[in-house]
Amino acid sequence: MTLSNLQPLTRALCCFFSAAALVFTGAAAAAAPERVISAGHSITELVLALGGGDSLIAVDSSTRLPAEFRPLPVVGYYRQLPVEGLLAQNPQLLVGGDHMGPATTLKLLQDSGVKILQLPEAGSGEELLRNIDRLAQELDKPAAAIKQSVQAQLRALTAARAALAQPPRILFVRAQQGRGLKAAGTGTSPDSLIRLAGGVNAVAFEGYKQLSDEALVELRPDWILFSSDQAEQLNGGAELLQWQPLLKLTPAGKRSAFYSVDGYALLGGIGLASLKEAKKLNEKFVAK
Repeated sequence: MTLSNLQPLTRALCCFFSAAALVFTGAAAAAAPERVISAGHSITELVLALGGGDSLIAVDSSTRLPAEFRPLPVVGYYRQLPVEGLLAQNPQLLVGGDHMGPATTLKLLQDSGVKILQLPEAGSGEELLRNIDRLAQELDKPAAAIKQSVQAQLRALTAARAALAQPPRILFVRAQQGRGLKAAGTGTSPDSLIRLAGGVNAVAFEGYKQLSDEALVELRPDWILFSSDQAEQLNGGAELLQWQPLLKLTPAGKRSAFYSVDGYALLGGIGLASLKEAKKLNEKFVAK
């Protein structure tokens, strides 16, 4: 074959590969969503930590945003998302946890061409790292930096747990005057946080259950925790002793060992806020 015969073939091949490159580039660009709605505080934390703020167009009402993102629209609560409010934002991707819903809303969004990504609620640091990987892939963002930070925090928490002479018994409660106390058992975000900080949950049942007066004494908690959204109502824990006088007989009551947990660290399982709160909680265990 002569050089003159090769030139048309070469030009054709160049055109083919140039066109293929353009198609590939376009597909890669399309793979990274440009309009993302995040539902759930712990999920939004990850989106922002991965550098996805440039594509974030709305959040749900459970999310605490940094100042520069507070002008973003708020579209309902992650468990009760409104179809119309979400579609009005013209999203390409809705990302949230496995409690995001309702299912009818998610189905209608999918039927409208919106991609849905539901990440499982992380009950451990390892599960958090897997969620970071999955979300980073969906957003087409690098995950190495945030994973290194999370891994360093997890290593520090492992060392802090090992340094405790004895894991304290922890009781996390939701309180209502005149209606007693509900405690958080296994399979809850408070339970995951307690274990991450180096404590032992004083209750062994699953989910949230009402506690009898006798059980409060028998559980012998060293610490009593509650969410920050109840901190003012409970006066830092002092009101608990008024509402439930038998708590004064427990190790926690005798020492006034109460701690208000950042409520955002309890939303959606173990997240970035949970790691910081676990460190603070562990330091409390050591100090008192």
